[in-house]
Amino acid sequence: MRRWVWVCLVASAACGSPVVPPPDDPPVAVAAVFSSTWDTAAGLSQEAVTDGGKWPNYWEFSAPIQLLSVVPSGPNGHHALQVLQRGERSANLQINDVVPPTTDFYLRFYFRNDDTSGAGDHIATVDYRNYQNLTFLRKVAGLTDFQPNVSAYGCADIYSIAHWRPARPLQNGRWWRFEYHVTYLDPTHIRVEVRVYDDADVLILQTGDFRHAGFGSTPWSGRSDWTLASYYAAGHSFCVQPLGPNGEHWMGRLAVGNNGQRFAADTGLAWYFAGVEIRTDKWPGPLVAK
Repeated sequence: MRRWVWVCLVASAACGSPVVPPPDDPPVAVAAVFSSTWDTAAGLSQEAVTDGGKWPNYWEFSAPIQLLSVVPSGPNGHHALQVLQRGERSANLQINDVVPPTTDFYLRFYFRNDDTSGAGDHIATVDYRNYQNLTFLRKVAGLTDFQPNVSAYGCADIYSIAHWRPARPLQNGRWWRFEYHVTYLDPTHIRVEVRVYDDADVLILQTGDFRHAGFGSTPWSGRSDWTLASYYAAGHSFCVQPLGPNGEHWMGRLAVGNNGQRFAADTGLAWYFAGVEIRTDKWPGPLVAK
């Protein structure tokens, strides 16, 4: 707020003119609490893969084959993390304690799939070991496209209602922008909103387009036509276990990579992540061109 200040010079018995104070400082934008574009370097080095140490937890259970590398072919001129599909071998990057407990947050990442394994890899989660709390993206791939899935069953795996997917798959070989908003109703219950954009920045999927796994065939609570939107409108949410046995904040983490899904095919093909961002103030939107 700007205020006029009237200054009176007592010694001269004369009052000066009104003094205009400097303008208020412009609002300070809330920066992203975490971001990674993998622009630090390209190749197989730990410096490249962890984006200069932005991802402090780096696991490769894939010897003698390294699954993670950085390639200079991400969206908008940025680099991308390449993840190889080599069967049940796994490799992950993880950042811990990104947001405080019970803090609502937004997540964005770009994803492209060239893999054809249909085993259903858990590849973007809140914790690479405890992905049952919240899996942002589990991919079930085919020859030309892949099925994205969102899952949340931290307290109980109730088939069909814990797993959500759109009616249409997404095409392989293209960049897709995934955005999520996680809202806490209380310390152990969340809701997850979803948006998916194509490589022309067109919104093609949102919360109401994600249907429960048994849509049309497996009833839950008297209905077999649940979408995430109707599920929330009916007052439902997802139960999570936010803390581990030693106080680890499972729900405050983000992991990307490959969980080494059982029965995954050793295709030698890859999928890619780019432009990861977590915010607490707004939907992140598209990655700015380099």
